[in-house]
Amino acid sequence: MFPLRDENPHAGYKPKVTIGLIIVNVAVFLFEVVTTGQFWEFSNAAAAVMFFEWGAVPHCVTGGEIIEAYGGRMPCPANPHLTLLTSTFMHGGLMHLGGNMLFLWIFGDNIEHRFGRAKFLGIYLAWGVGAGLAHIAIDAGSVIPAVGASGSISGILGAYMALFPRSRVTTFVMFGFFWRMMHIEARWFLLFWLVMQNILPFFIGGFGVAGGGTAFMAHLGGFAIGYGTGYLYKKMYGASKPTYGTRYGWRGDDWR
Repeated sequence: MFPLRDENPHAGYKPKVTIGLIIVNVAVFLFEVVTTGQFWEFSNAAAAVMFFEWGAVPHCVTGGEIIEAYGGRMPCPANPHLTLLTSTFMHGGLMHLGGNMLFLWIFGDNIEHRFGRAKFLGIYLAWGVGAGLAHIAIDAGSVIPAVGASGSISGILGAYMALFPRSRVTTFVMFGFFWRMMHIEARWFLLFWLVMQNILPFFIGGFGVAGGGTAFMAHLGGFAIGYGTGYLYKKMYGASKPTYGTRYGWRGDDWR
């Protein structure tokens, strides 16, 4: 399933923080392209040095001083805890960036609208750090740098599921020779994403330890933190903003 947009209007609200985050991520990606001389996937020596310096290496974050990997040795960053933040703006290649920015664009605007710009920026960064810590908690000795906005975006998806479970997602569905456009409620789309792309690979791939190059526990941790944030917000403030109808006959901010 490939999401195209959500059918959740917000009365012309301009998601400036969401747009700004996309711009920053793309700008960092272009810096990575210039640094590595690669575009589709960063896999050379220059990329390794860059990711070890700015990516979140569990071994370093938990107190290690020397990284021994790929037949070489190098010191851990001077401030490894800062990499929990810097790593959320780095990506391993074009497809990695594109997928994350698509989900950020589709789901981030409504979460920004609900929380407000300043709070949204703060919790976006907090979700990213929390997701990184969740990954480190189960793989503390790993020397593989974790990079990507996936943890923060998983937080957005969790909050979206808590706040807008009945909002519809316009989705391109393809199964073999069968394909069509469908309008799927967010709770079912996000549940499918959570199970098929994270929970099953987490267990099949050895409890999420960089299985296939993906830190599944970061996704699961980010989603859980985001869902908890959204659930608490809903309980505290309720459906305090107006709802809007669409041609599909549902309400945009449906918290039922």
